[in-house]
Parts: sequence; structure tokens; C-alpha cells
Amino acid sequence: MLTILLTLLLVLAAFLAGALVIFFVVQKFLSFLTIDDTSHATIFSFAIGTIFGLTLAFITVSTWQNYNRINSIVVQEATTLTTIYRSLDAFQPELKVKSTKLLTNYVQNVITKEWPMMAKSQFDDQNFSEFHQFQLLMLRHIPINNAELIAQQEELRLISEYYKLRLERITSSKAALDYSMLLTLCLGAFVYIFYQSLYVMAQRRHHILMISLLAISLGLIFFLILSYNTPFSGSNAIQPVEFNKILELWKTDLVKPVN
Repeated sequence: MLTILLTLLLVLAAFLAGALVIFFVVQKFLSFLTIDDTSHATIFSFAIGTIFGLTLAFITVSTWQNYNRINSIVVQEATTLTTIYRSLDAFQPELKVKSTKLLTNYVQNVITKEWPMMAKSQFDDQNFSEFHQFQLLMLRHIPINNAELIAQQEELRLISEYYKLRLERITSSKAALDYSMLLTLCLGAFVYIFYQSLYVMAQRRHHILMISLLAISLGLIFFLILSYNTPFSGSNAIQPVEFNKILELWKTDLVKPVN
């Protein structure tokens, strides 16, 4: 919570400072460009604000939806792993123990190695080796009865589904908006504040107050975009909470006495 608040204050301070710098520069050095408050100027101001506002709204909603989609994928991924783990009860103890160890090591690698790498938009195939070994174990296993055959088919189906979920998580670790889009948004904010600074008002303090409120409003929207632009890094980064939970559950199962 403290990190989120600090990030918010930094973004708002940056926008407020930038807007005031633009305002005073325009008022002092570009006074020949100032605009009287006429109907035509109001129409242009409304048009610029509408276009930029719609763009911001679309990008904000899109970024938020992408963040929620990825968070949902992480939950589905953990749920699928749990189902895979529970289905091992249908196999012989030797295969179950070996498979359990591979799955447990894999989840530990996801939490301790893969998640920090995703925060940097990086990826290493070695983190997937245990799960790949588990897949080969399932493929090469010869069922001894119909129950194992059905369980094996279900495991292979779940493994295929898990591959898809994991790939979506890995490919979604990069920022939703690239530098070109962020640059365009920043230039759009600059143009909008610049235009509002060109107006001539009877009292400068009123103008400064309105520019400040406008900058703070834009800063709040940009804070939302930046917070959810990188799903696995930043103040609102998605954490491996579900993976930690299933790992704790599996470890609890391992220490339970066998009847």
C-alpha cells in the first residue's frame, strides 16, 4: 500500500510540476500565441479534450482488462496444476511419489526463479524442465488397469491445457503498451495542457488553479495506466499467491501419515 501511494504521489507531482512549467513558459515567452476566450476557442478546446479523453479512456480500460485477463490466467494455471496433482492418486505409489517431486520442484522454480524474471520481462526454458520431465513420465507410463488408463488420459489432457495457460502467462509478462504508445500519450497530454495554457484570463491565480487541477486529473489517469501496464512488475504487480498456496497444500499432504 505504501509503494502504491508513493508511486501515485510521484506521478501527480511530476504532472503538476510539468504543467506549471508549461504554463509559466507559455505565459512568459509565448504570450504572442495567447487566445481570447471566444466561442471558436472553446470549440477547439472541447474537440481536443474529447479526442484525447476518448483515447485515454480506451487505453485505460484496455490496460485494466488485460491485467484482469492475465490475473485470471494465473488462477487457472494454479487450478490446473492442483487438478494434475490430485489426479496422481490414481497411480501406483512409485509413480505418484516421483511425479509429486517433479511438480513440487517445478512450482518452487516458478515462484523463486520464474516470477522475478517475468518482472524483468525475461524467460528461461530451464525453469520448465521439471514439468517437461513429468510430461514424459506420463507419456511413457504403461497403465496397469483401466483406472490408470483413464487417469493417464486425463493427465495428458490437463498437461496440454496447462501448456497453453503457461505460454499465455509468459508472453503477457511484457508491457501492454509499448514505448510508441506511451510517447503518444505523453505528447497528447503536453498538447492539451499547452493549449489550455494559451488562454487569457483576468486573474492568473484562477488560471493556475485550473491548470493544476487539470494536471492532477491527467496524472491520476496516467497512474492507472502505468500501474496496470506491466502485470508482473510495479506497484500492482501480480504475485504468485495461488502458487504459494498450492505449494503449501502439497507440502502438507507430503507430511500426512499414510494409513
